[in-house]
Amino acid sequence: MSPFAPEFEGELTLDAFPDDFRERIQRRVETGLLFAGNRSRADYRIVASDGNSVTIHAHGLASVYNIGLNEVTLTRQGANGLRYHVSYWGWTQAAVAHGLILTILFVVLYLVIPQFRRDVAAYSYGFAMLWSIVGVMGLLWPWLLSALHKGPARRALIRILNETLAGTPPMKPFGRG
Repeated sequence: MSPFAPEFEGELTLDAFPDDFRERIQRRVETGLLFAGNRSRADYRIVASDGNSVTIHAHGLASVYNIGLNEVTLTRQGANGLRYHVSYWGWTQAAVAHGLILTILFVVLYLVIPQFRRDVAAYSYGFAMLWSIVGVMGLLWPWLLSALHKGPARRALIRILNETLAGTPPMKPFGRG
């Protein structure tokens, strides 16, 4: 899998796999996937469920962009294994859209504001520097962010799965008693 592809997969091994894992996942989704009781930026829905797998989708832009677990498929593997596949294309599309908005803004500023053009032209490499910055920050940086996002998203999912299936005490949200 490409490091820039906004998806990852893996397997989690539990000491004892609960027979009611689908029900536990459903309860966790209903009460708040990231932190229990908080669905404001973590509104997820179960879209498919059968004997050995569950698929969860983020619902709404705030949930898509908050942590980036846009589509999660969990499949039981053997006696103690849980295979996961996560896609965060929605998160990446939002990051790319932000980059494109910045790129368009700089192009418009350059074309519309004469002082902006004069300021850029005042430096010997001003034109090349401006468009290099715009190219990197507007077009390349969102994809680098997407690649860097895999680690935090994977850790968040593993934390959620351990809390939900292995009985690890749930984390409290930051800034809350």
